[in-house]
Amino acid sequence: MLKQFVVIGFGVLLLLSGLVFSAHAQDVKITLIEVQGNKRIETATILAKIKSKEGELFSPSRIKEDITALYQLGHFEDIQVRTEGFESGLKVIFVLKEKPLIREIRYEGNDEIATDKLKEVVTLLPRTAYSVQNIQENAEKIRLKYQDDGYYTTTVMPIVTELRTGDRNVTFYIDEGPKVKLSEVIITGNKTFSSGEIKKVLKTQEHWFFSFLGRSGTLRTEELREDLETINDMYYNKGFIQAQVDEPVVERRSDEELVVKIHIREGDQFSIRNISVRGNAVLSTNDIMGDIKLKRGDVFSRDVLRKDVARIMDRYDSIARPFANVIPQFDIDPATRTVAIVFDIQEGGEVRIGRINVSGNIKTRDKVIRREFRLDEGDLYSKQALKRSYERLNNLNFFETIDIAPERRLQEPILDLNVKVKEKLTGTFSIGGGYSSVDGLVGIAEVSQGNVGGRGQLLKLKLQWGGIHDVLVASFMEPYLFDKPISGKVDLYKQSQEYDGYTVGTKGGGLGLGKTYSEFLSAAVRYSWDQSTITNIDVTKYVPNSSLEDQIKNYGAQVTTSALSLTLTRDSRDFYLDPRTGSRNSLFVQYAGGVLGGDPSFTKELLDSAWYVPLFWDTVFMARGRIGYVSAFNENPTVFEHRPLPLGENFFVGGTSTVRGFKYGTVGPLEPVKDSMGNIVYYNRVGGDKELIFNFEYGFPIVQEARLKGVLFYDIGKAFAPHDDISYRELRHAIGWGIRWFSPVGPLRFEWGYIINPKPQDQPSKFEFSIGSLF
Repeated sequence: MLKQFVVIGFGVLLLLSGLVFSAHAQDVKITLIEVQGNKRIETATILAKIKSKEGELFSPSRIKEDITALYQLGHFEDIQVRTEGFESGLKVIFVLKEKPLIREIRYEGNDEIATDKLKEVVTLLPRTAYSVQNIQENAEKIRLKYQDDGYYTTTVMPIVTELRTGDRNVTFYIDEGPKVKLSEVIITGNKTFSSGEIKKVLKTQEHWFFSFLGRSGTLRTEELREDLETINDMYYNKGFIQAQVDEPVVERRSDEELVVKIHIREGDQFSIRNISVRGNAVLSTNDIMGDIKLKRGDVFSRDVLRKDVARIMDRYDSIARPFANVIPQFDIDPATRTVAIVFDIQEGGEVRIGRINVSGNIKTRDKVIRREFRLDEGDLYSKQALKRSYERLNNLNFFETIDIAPERRLQEPILDLNVKVKEKLTGTFSIGGGYSSVDGLVGIAEVSQGNVGGRGQLLKLKLQWGGIHDVLVASFMEPYLFDKPISGKVDLYKQSQEYDGYTVGTKGGGLGLGKTYSEFLSAAVRYSWDQSTITNIDVTKYVPNSSLEDQIKNYGAQVTTSALSLTLTRDSRDFYLDPRTGSRNSLFVQYAGGVLGGDPSFTKELLDSAWYVPLFWDTVFMARGRIGYVSAFNENPTVFEHRPLPLGENFFVGGTSTVRGFKYGTVGPLEPVKDSMGNIVYYNRVGGDKELIFNFEYGFPIVQEARLKGVLFYDIGKAFAPHDDISYRELRHAIGWGIRWFSPVGPLRFEWGYIINPKPQDQPSKFEFSIGSLF
């Protein structure tokens, strides 16, 4: 192809030199551009691809660029350019010969792998341009597909048939050969590491009884190459910088078995003789040396060296120098088995952000994406701000993929950001529920649109029914009122909560405003009004002088609550649906009654803190703690009476979002219901005015590609009666495990909780599941 370019380019220049012979040939204008020979490719497409335009000056170098650009389309077999005089100027004629088309693609000899499975890996399609290179690449993809299924000796031969029209048919003839298994990996020459230690880190694994459940027992060439580098890394990280791993030898033990032999030449172990820095002017040597973990006398480690280089690069990133370069230079002394390392630094200059180009958003408006960026055009570059911008875009949950590609302008200290997103469906319908031997089946349905009109607005309708809790909630939120970092939310709700021996029906609504004060800090204020009515009192569970009787005596069967709440939140989680790092800390304060009116007067405070720590093997540890307190106050201090707190304002601990394994509200104050003989037959849950809860979770991936993970948890907590102090020794404990799947319809959660030291009134365990929400 390159030879063809040269010949055509030379021919064009020779032709032009014969036509344009005066000293001012470059001043001739193009008066007409004509395209000939194209049948399938539109002329408009060709004209849009070339830089030469009618009315502009003729340029031989630009013609060469046009030829290259047209070849890159991949549709043309031959391109020639002719010129001739036309209306006091020059007519430029592009004469094209299109490549033949592939008409039909067939597969022969594939007995073990169905044709549909082969088509999944083949990128060659009918009615596309014929390309020998493309056909060879797809033959290799077919071979690798067979190799992945254990057919190591498969050969694929593409046969091309030319039709009378000039088009082509392609047939892939496949000789599958027998299915073979990798019976053994033999390591030789190793002294520092045992063969078992080396085999453990390899992707190439020997066949064993349960190989059918995974990928072991199959030899894959690409993975074997990666394994050689893995072995090298093991030795380099232990100071064996002259270690060499020979090319692996693959032998047939039988028609159905392969053996791989890997020989290692370890060499000597080297330690650090000296470490120094040069080329730095902006940052001091002391600052840079503080980031270097390798020390004099340490055994050399390539992994630690890579991290040292990354830390130095990050330090330059933090001062807007992303193009700084750090190159470690080595001085190896075989006699003393030591190595001196010099970090050669090219600091570069400060870089600013140029254009921020957004593409791929069909529905979502540009401003919704741009307002999440922590960098503006003209700002100094910041790697941390760029990372945070990605996290904020990801937390919108509007996009399937987000790609932020920095692009440096030539010979300018400017970095353009090309932001490409792929939108996903933001309207969801999710269902879920739970089941226990006491509650029975509980259902949840939720319909939401998280990106109304592409403006980032949230509209949600939630319905829960069955069991002890019925809820209907409709809400709307605007995250940026007047294009400012101020959110507005309105919600209406109607719910029915079944307590022990009675039911509370509530209807009301709320109006809230929120404001962001810094990258992680925000505050929200909300006014709510609701009316609760007690119905369905079960006389068989009615306890004389109980909390319920006290409430009805003071308020009657209907209670109207008017409340104002303030929430202060610091949230630094990387992704709110599945955090790996960061924390969320919030303080909630509510004031009801008093000057706001309504029946009860009380204050409620709740402090909640959750921390996420990434661990080894892509696992995450989460620790969360909550403490809450609510107290009634006398709205008229001159009257010596104290009205109790309505039961619905108490803390009910136990269940999915508090202490798993327990039934809702059972980890707290209980009022016994006795029969005529004075025997306790039931316990009514009345909630407490104080709560203390701790949750600990260890999350680990099960199938990372499918975003399926497992969870082990340990929950501690309790709600306390007004006359009791918070006591850690009285907290109830539960352990359990669960499965979470971040599916296309939303997060799915399945959890089994088991009570430690259950009491007679407890059920020993509880299973719950939900779709669409995690706490």
